[in-house]
Amino acid sequence: MFVLALVVLLVLCCLLPVFFRWKKQRRALRERLLSRLSSRSERLLYSLEMISDRYLTKETKVFFLEYLLYVIGQLKNANYQSKFVSKQAFLVHLLTELKSGRQQVARERVGSQEQFDQVCDALQYILREMRNIPENRVVSRVIVKHHIVLVRYAHALAYRDLLVKQAGLDLENDKKGQALEKYRIALSSIEKNRSVSRSKREIVRLQSMIQDVEKVLFSKKNKTEPELK
Repeated sequence: MFVLALVVLLVLCCLLPVFFRWKKQRRALRERLLSRLSSRSERLLYSLEMISDRYLTKETKVFFLEYLLYVIGQLKNANYQSKFVSKQAFLVHLLTELKSGRQQVARERVGSQEQFDQVCDALQYILREMRNIPENRVVSRVIVKHHIVLVRYAHALAYRDLLVKQAGLDLENDKKGQALEKYRIALSSIEKNRSVSRSKREIVRLQSMIQDVEKVLFSKKNKTEPELK
């Protein structure tokens, strides 16, 4: 009996350091995962703040703010504190203002390649993060897919604004052929997102722009043909 107790004691003495080392590693892994979630969520918030209301609808912003508040709740339940967690009151206020319609709307358009690149990077990060949302079981996959479609349309709309801006400069420099090509590319980009209701208005506008340039180009071509004859 004494021998058995001694063997058990020796086994425990061997296992205890392993157990404590495992527990320490598990705690460190948990801290890394929480830190990563907090950092990703803070960057997601930064990306949302970068993007004009022209590109992200009220519906989509409400969706993301509610998700971020859910993440903060998860972090607080895990007794994790960070700069992002401390923004809970700010996010609640932002969400309340947004839902009530009191938040000031900013509809700035992309006007340069640099601005487009910044908006594009922010939208791509948002899309990457959205793929993690179903794993957290916060919302249904159908809702997530709906907002993915809206974010992709936001990218197409930003690209449209850049091309229209560039086409306007081409027209000022009497480069109507180049302007026409940019309008057509912009139209093609928006038409790929026809499932979004807002795209219909943009399609009509671009078609009108294309027709205006085509009229000038064809009119000019028709005038030069008799001269060549």
